[in-house]
Amino acid sequence: MKAISKLILSNFKQFFRDRTALFFTFAFPLIFIFIFGWVFGGTDSINYNVGLVNNDDSPVSAGLVEALNQVPVFTITENTLEGTLDALKKGDLSAAIVIPANFGSIISGETVALTVYHDPSQTQSTQIILPVMRQVIDGFNREFTGAPVLLTLTEESILSSNLTYIDFIIPGILAMSIMQSGLFGVIPLVEWREKKVLKRLGVTPLSRSTVVASQLVFRLVLAVLQAAILLIIANLVFNVPVLGNLFLLLGLVVLGTLTFISLGYVVAARVKTVEGATPIVNLISFPMLFLSGVFFPVDMMPDFIRPVITALPLTYLADGFRQVMVQSPPLYSMSVDVLVLFGWLIVCIALTVRFFRWE
Repeated sequence: MKAISKLILSNFKQFFRDRTALFFTFAFPLIFIFIFGWVFGGTDSINYNVGLVNNDDSPVSAGLVEALNQVPVFTITENTLEGTLDALKKGDLSAAIVIPANFGSIISGETVALTVYHDPSQTQSTQIILPVMRQVIDGFNREFTGAPVLLTLTEESILSSNLTYIDFIIPGILAMSIMQSGLFGVIPLVEWREKKVLKRLGVTPLSRSTVVASQLVFRLVLAVLQAAILLIIANLVFNVPVLGNLFLLLGLVVLGTLTFISLGYVVAARVKTVEGATPIVNLISFPMLFLSGVFFPVDMMPDFIRPVITALPLTYLADGFRQVMVQSPPLYSMSVDVLVLFGWLIVCIALTVRFFRWE
């Protein structure tokens, strides 16, 4: 019994001396509680920019416009059809409402359809805007026309293909897999250093650049194979197409892989053990999974956390993949996505060269 108690005491002492273990046992779960509490439990009001095209100048349409302006979650902007749809495609608007030219005929008992243009891949905004519009139409029918079905709602997609949530999430999963492959790909390198393999390689004719190059080529080939398998399965099983340029998609895969490998090398620069590197890699990757628009659109995030979102490289890789694969309205232009990823790559390479230790 005395021996067991001493072993237990020894284990506790060893545990509390390990700051990394303390952090990931106690502080790390609390950080995630606060992150999700701030993001999903806040009291920030939701507001969506909605375009309005009024092709009718009757008092009836004026009444509908007034009703739309009274919706708390809508900020209405009137414009021409061309200008409104162009803003919607650029991502400046969450939806577009078109009032037809014959809207005034609803007084005489004719059924009129109100058209709402939206992007089905923006699941968060779509799930809020469309139910709100149905409530507005129901209220308008009851209060203005006195009939239940004179005003109806027609939904139109702004994209050439009707996107579903799986169309939205597949590019995000591809970006996530690239990130995971790059970050966790440095773990074997840390293990080599821990077991003195790198030191022993240093006395062989092999140069250090050869060792690094072999790792990079291996990870790049693995990333391309991973992306190919994922896209083939997504297309065959879920009918998720690649609508854009395949060479541009390949370029993004290569750039994203190099960016996250270089970020992983920054982690591996001074970490001495695999046990120390793994939790740090997790600490970097987990927030990006939930804040970079991998699983749901970033437009549902409160304003105060947007600076964090815009600083994460995975945000730009996922956005670039969606633009190429499903031609989703961009968060940023493709040039911005590429420049930010390239900037991360250059900075991480510089930090790795400065701080990396081979022994």
